[in-house]
Amino acid sequence: NFELLSLRTAPFVVFVIICLHRILIMKILISVILIVILSELKCNNALRQYTKDDIIRLRKQAKDMFYHGYDNYIKYAANYDELKPLSCSGVNTWSSSSLTLIDALDTLVVVGNYSEFRRVTEYLVKNLDFDKDINVSVFETNIRIVGGLLSAHLLSHKAGVDLEPGWPCNGPLLKIAEKVAR
Repeated sequence: NFELLSLRTAPFVVFVIICLHRILIMKILISVILIVILSELKCNNALRQYTKDDIIRLRKQAKDMFYHGYDNYIKYAANYDELKPLSCSGVNTWSSSSLTLIDALDTLVVVGNYSEFRRVTEYLVKNLDFDKDINVSVFETNIRIVGGLLSAHLLSHKAGVDLEPGWPCNGPLLKIAEKVAR
């Protein structure tokens, strides 16, 4: 009975581990951004009080940084895994699956661009094809593709995506993540 139970719960356990790892990565990224911003402020070893205007300005600065990368990826490298910034061209590095687009999905929700999230989700659901005979990195596939799809799936309700019956245990992004994970 224990073996049967563990076989049934294994996909859920993997799902939870990937989600927790993705959250940890996001927390580390946010911490690094905050350290950079704080070092720019040159606080002279004193605690800084942030005004509402400071917070608005820093939030805008972080959004502008995201959109600088995202917009240039869309302009020069859409449908490729990554943008080559010096040549302004795209390259497939890991999976030939629009890897950066998958990576950016959850960030689109965080910055409040729900219409772009819905557009990209629709595009990915219609166009992603993982039935390819190519060499892939298991680590990159699990962290960036499966983790990115799971994060986006869990945030999709905030972006106004039409949820399938049984959500959060059902949905197009979850189905793709499960297919990739298998």
